[in-house]
Amino acid sequence: MKKALVVLVVLAIVIAGAAFWAYHSLDVIVKFALEHYGPEVTGVTIKVDDVRLSPRDGRGSLKGVEIGNPKGYSGKRAAKLGEITVALDPATATAPVVIVHEILIHEPLITYERGNKETNLDVIQRNIEGYVKRSAVATPEGKTAAGTTVRHRFVVERLTIRGAKVTMTNPALKGQGITFDLPAIELRDLGKKQNGITASEVAHIVATTLISRIAQKMLTNFDLLRKGGVEGAVDALKGLVK
Repeated sequence: MKKALVVLVVLAIVIAGAAFWAYHSLDVIVKFALEHYGPEVTGVTIKVDDVRLSPRDGRGSLKGVEIGNPKGYSGKRAAKLGEITVALDPATATAPVVIVHEILIHEPLITYERGNKETNLDVIQRNIEGYVKRSAVATPEGKTAAGTTVRHRFVVERLTIRGAKVTMTNPALKGQGITFDLPAIELRDLGKKQNGITASEVAHIVATTLISRIAQKMLTNFDLLRKGGVEGAVDALKGLVK
């Protein structure tokens, strides 16, 4: 009986220590999650240079985030994100539903590349959508169809992408491209009606919105392409609009 009690006390201390480490090491956990689980969701590599999140006030930033290109595409990356600033409710940091007050993505550089049948962003969006569908059905053990454990859901009160630049290209341009500014994107109350959504569902909403806004911008930019003096650019890039 005494031995059992000692074991329980030791376990309690270990669990408490792990919880303390997790709460005070959010930056390490987020960086690991993005680089380790991000590729499983997106189907491409994800690299993060630096993550700084304060458990005290829930504010922080991510720097040097690069999203790789799918296989078969020529660009080194699909996107290089500027600084990402985050503000969440620290009281919910380890809760089942995490309240994120704001995510602000500063000046991302996005490559929109047309392949044989679809663009690189379409491939990434399809990968995320497939992951979301596989994760939708959870087993009694708490495991999803994708084999992962559902732990946290999120309510994002405001997500803003500001100062984005998009470079459109395809094989017909022979290494050239047309770059334009994308108007600011602001999304509000993601997951609020559902009492939280998964991180992959947030990513799916952002990817779908981004592709839609790029397509809208392209429809009004054919004059810009003509003025760019790139031979065949207009006809080549018209194929990007679906």
